[in-house]
Amino acid sequence: MLLKNIQHKPLKHYSDLHAHEFAEKLLNRMTTKEKIGQLYQAPYYSDTVTGHAFDASSTIEEIKMGMVGSLLSVHDEGTLFDLQKVAVEQSRLHIPLIFMFDVIHGYKTAFPINLALSNTWEPNLIYRIAKAIAYETAHAGIHVTFSPMVDLVRDPKWGRVMESNGEDPYLSSELTKAYVSGYQGDSLSNKNAVAACVKHFAGYGFVEAGREYNTVDVSKRKLFTMILPPFRAAVSQNVALTMTAFNTLFDRPATANKYLLKDILRNELGFNGIIISDYTSTEEIISHKVAKDEKDAAKQCFDAGLEHEMVSRTYLNHLQSLLEAGEIDYSALDEAVLRMLMLKYKLGLFDDPYRNLYTNSKQYMLLENTKKLAVEAVEKSVVMLKNDKLLPLSKHEKIGLVGPFIDSKDLIGEWAALCEKSDVVSIKSAFEENHFPFKHFEETAFEDLKNDNEVKTVIVALGESGAHAGEGNSKTNLHLDTHQQNLLKSIKQMDKKVVLIVFAGRPLILTNLINNADAVLYAYQPGTMAGIGLFNLITGKTSPSGKLTMTFPFHEGQVPIYYNHLKTGRPFDEKRPTYRYNSRYIDAPNEPLYPFGYGLSYGVFIYTNLRIDKQNLHPNEQLNVQVTIQNDSIYAAEEVVQLYIESEYYSVSRPVDELKAFKRIKFNPHETKQVDFVLTMNDFRSYNMNMIWTAEISKYQIKVGPSSSEKLSQSIEIKDF
Repeated sequence: MLLKNIQHKPLKHYSDLHAHEFAEKLLNRMTTKEKIGQLYQAPYYSDTVTGHAFDASSTIEEIKMGMVGSLLSVHDEGTLFDLQKVAVEQSRLHIPLIFMFDVIHGYKTAFPINLALSNTWEPNLIYRIAKAIAYETAHAGIHVTFSPMVDLVRDPKWGRVMESNGEDPYLSSELTKAYVSGYQGDSLSNKNAVAACVKHFAGYGFVEAGREYNTVDVSKRKLFTMILPPFRAAVSQNVALTMTAFNTLFDRPATANKYLLKDILRNELGFNGIIISDYTSTEEIISHKVAKDEKDAAKQCFDAGLEHEMVSRTYLNHLQSLLEAGEIDYSALDEAVLRMLMLKYKLGLFDDPYRNLYTNSKQYMLLENTKKLAVEAVEKSVVMLKNDKLLPLSKHEKIGLVGPFIDSKDLIGEWAALCEKSDVVSIKSAFEENHFPFKHFEETAFEDLKNDNEVKTVIVALGESGAHAGEGNSKTNLHLDTHQQNLLKSIKQMDKKVVLIVFAGRPLILTNLINNADAVLYAYQPGTMAGIGLFNLITGKTSPSGKLTMTFPFHEGQVPIYYNHLKTGRPFDEKRPTYRYNSRYIDAPNEPLYPFGYGLSYGVFIYTNLRIDKQNLHPNEQLNVQVTIQNDSIYAAEEVVQLYIESEYYSVSRPVDELKAFKRIKFNPHETKQVDFVLTMNDFRSYNMNMIWTAEISKYQIKVGPSSSEKLSQSIEIKDF
């Protein structure tokens, strides 16, 4: 390893035109074997790979032969340098490698998990976070992150909900744009940028029973209205790569689904980047029972439009013979290789294959500004679900700290790259750093807590381990374990005031917990600066402002439960709750425990005077919407104002509510503001009975409020010709 001798050349912006010209010239010099090699993502020895075991013993020799296009999950800078040195000095054409890694919500500085970040409803914050993540990632010598994950999710049993933006396609689309533009910046050759890979295309969030790698069965209309919008948003930001999903869609594995990859992704969405498989998902189409062997799998995936194969070797082993037999086209191979070479050129790797490899990369990690941003992310992502006039806490009384997560550093969550628990600030540590009077009680010291008359308020931190969520961690029991439930109940029975903080990678069932707490903060897994952000919220340095982006069930039997459902022909009648022949449960309410968009604040926001500037909307016109909001409190606070529409009639059934706009607004104490929105005809359009994108001639409700369940409403007629 000779990192100290690296001389980094200044990189310029490389245009698509120049990249194409360069790639074409290089392509003409390549053998068929070398071209096939560019479509292979090789494994190498790494402690961060999540997937089946692999054999990397031949990787070095294959790099020398020009048979490797990219490397997966290698992060040691000395190893990165050594592998790149082999590629650019010992292979025939000296083509550099691309290093790709799963950097999902932090590289060394862990931000809250992505589902928590979506609770901020703030694209600008997501953009700044993505830039900060890209900065650390790029300065560790990584070129591509497998992020953002934009699968729409409705089932908290699925472990990967923690990576998602939640259950709404519009909100997810806005956050997706922020992630991609934050990662990629104004140029992929920028030393602070990384290429983004949007995933998983498509439908993975709808796996049956919430079980990992399971079947997906959705209609074409659901695909276009719910699943595709965030991918369309990523393409609009020129996302560099798209990763296929493990699941089937329309009974074809996504990795070998020509309709999905060519007809929709390429032609409908206009994606021009690289299509990469997920980990070994090419050879897995044999298990899906659509391919008879590896050679057949290679042919089907390549014909479908898959270009870059992760870890499995079906392309490496079989594309040559398929080409020679005329079963696949040389022109398609050239097109795929051209895209890979263009990405390497635009990253500046042909000018500086060792870009951002340093002897002292630690100087770029865990910077004070990055940690400050992580604190802001915690403050804005935590959702206050309950507050019976207990929070914020006063420094004039001593607080009790109890629970298995009160001094825990297991607050990062899965998919956090090289973020370390040792860097996490716990709740107890934050109270110590801020010299706030407290007493920490071990769980074995209950009598001491019960008899301590000085401690009248107790913060109880409960949750699930970070390893309980993430890939491969689906679960059917969405409750905290019995021990933690009993712990909370016992403390409440001591006649103490209780602040409950819940750490989890998914929505949990809180129905049996909330009555044993006077205030509840849902923190998900908040990352490196967890304790500082939570301390600031608890003590009133800032006000909670997060809003849920996944519906919280009252009972597991309600799952999947989500706000934008279709209306049944026999909807539940609140005036006749026990009537048998309506859509209802006999042992639970229809409503969730907490709805989409819900979240409390120290501010008290009063919505009045919803106004629209016209009663009829025609094409090429815009609708101006205004609402008056008052902060009737002594606290400065931020409110996420949400605008929904409802179609009163349409040629197909549409959701009861559809989010179409939102704004995060700052309010001073007792301040009143007018909040404005602008809608166009596109905001009312959907796919009709004939899959035509139209609003039809119809009537719609415009609804504005603090959540999906509490809104003011105005009516408008649409004339869409």
